[in-house]
Amino acid sequence: EDLIEDVRIDAKHSFEDAVMPVTEFKRKYGDRIAVLGGVDVNKLCQLKEKGLRHYITDILDKCMPGGGYALGSGNSITNYV
Repeated sequence: EDLIEDVRIDAKHSFEDAVMPVTEFKRKYGDRIAVLGGVDVNKLCQLKEKGLRHYITDILDKCMPGGGYALGSGNSITNYV
């Protein structure tokens, strides 16, 4: 948290739900820095279309208010996805 001010971080990318879901990060820090990505790659691989749509809609509903959010994968997407 101190790094946001000390290093003057503008944005954060790379999220895993097991570590900290993007929605939680946005709630805690979204008024201080931009939030990029957040769609957990494991969810992209494991969820069926309907579940994935619900998961992504939930992220958008929680992260879009107030701006400073760009939807994308939580990490790199490998060729096998």
